[in-house]
Amino acid sequence: MVTVKARETSHREEDRVLTKHEMGNKIRVARKDQGLTLMDLSRRSKVSLASLSKAERGLIALSYEKFLAVSQALGMDLSDLFRKTAAQEKGGVVVDRANDAVIYRANRYLYGMLATKWPQKKMTPMYGRVEPGAPIDASDFSKHAGEEFIFVLEGSLTMEFENGTSQTLDRHDSIYFNSALGHHYLCASPTAVEILVVCLNDGESMPTPMPMQD
Repeated sequence: MVTVKARETSHREEDRVLTKHEMGNKIRVARKDQGLTLMDLSRRSKVSLASLSKAERGLIALSYEKFLAVSQALGMDLSDLFRKTAAQEKGGVVVDRANDAVIYRANRYLYGMLATKWPQKKMTPMYGRVEPGAPIDASDFSKHAGEEFIFVLEGSLTMEFENGTSQTLDRHDSIYFNSALGHHYLCASPTAVEILVVCLNDGESMPTPMPMQD
């Protein structure tokens, strides 16, 4: 029975994973629907042409600030990139059960995207898991317009900022900061740290119909 349950749990998680190829295909379809070239999208989003090309082919996973920039450049709701099922009418209630989050992996990070059925969200709630290890490029800080809140569920997390400061958070500690300030998420535990993240994007950066390295 334990083996069967383990397989069922694994299968459920597998169904919720948004692969690099699926994400790349969504970006490519939306770009072509708007008659844009990769160069056009690169100029609009300020994401490098090389990164976009690799992302569309499923060769790399984009980080939060990059897929946010891409969604805004395409005039899409961020949820459009992660939604696995149809959106519901705005103004209702969205409930995500324990196994409902849409999972996306990028290097040391796992994003569990929440409330993806809610269109045009002002906040982006996520479950996150950060594996031990250092950034690929320590000078490439994550940054995006808006504000960010992090609550540590399990383990310890060190937030390093581009101004030279850092804060280490233990279980049930939290931090709120201006997400335009470059930042790194570093696991300070022997095993992965689990966090709840809520990003509030700058309204001026959001399209009208609207965390990390490549």
